[in-house]
Amino acid sequence: MNTLMKPGLILAALFLLTACTQSSIRDPASPFYRVPVGSQLTLNQPLEIRPGHTRVFVQRGEVTHFSDLNQYWPSCSFEVRDLKQEPQQIAPDRFTVRRVQQGQTAIVGQPHLQVASLALSLRHSDGGQPMVARYYDLWLASDKQPNVMRLRCFDSMADLTEANLPLYIEIEAALGAIATIEP
Repeated sequence: MNTLMKPGLILAALFLLTACTQSSIRDPASPFYRVPVGSQLTLNQPLEIRPGHTRVFVQRGEVTHFSDLNQYWPSCSFEVRDLKQEPQQIAPDRFTVRRVQQGQTAIVGQPHLQVASLALSLRHSDGGQPMVARYYDLWLASDKQPNVMRLRCFDSMADLTEANLPLYIEIEAALGAIATIEP
């Protein structure tokens, strides 16, 4: 084959792959979909943040406390910038998504699970893979509520090699009727 044709074929293949990737990224049902910058998040009900805290958690469409979160189900938290010793309110509002980032956090302090005589551990304290939760940060902006910083949405806790970012449908399920996101 002509050496000049090889780069042309490679470029054509890359172009076709890129075109396929771009269309799947725009489809909210795609596992590669990411909330676009400029999207609008509408908070449909007021949320209260407890004194001495900077976030409030939602899971399965209900407000919950961190101690009540099921780490094996997707969840989200609305976070504010200021730590106060009195309750803080986040009022219903429309927020613009200014930036989207992804990250992961190690889950520590999970109890061990033993099944029959096998010692299967949820937390690998023997130097194995840690349990992690991957998340998206949606950095929010509102002229009316500049203290509201972001929405952080986690997928379920899993081994490092099995942990995933939350899917858009999982974020919607975690938020329920509390909030909606419009691309």
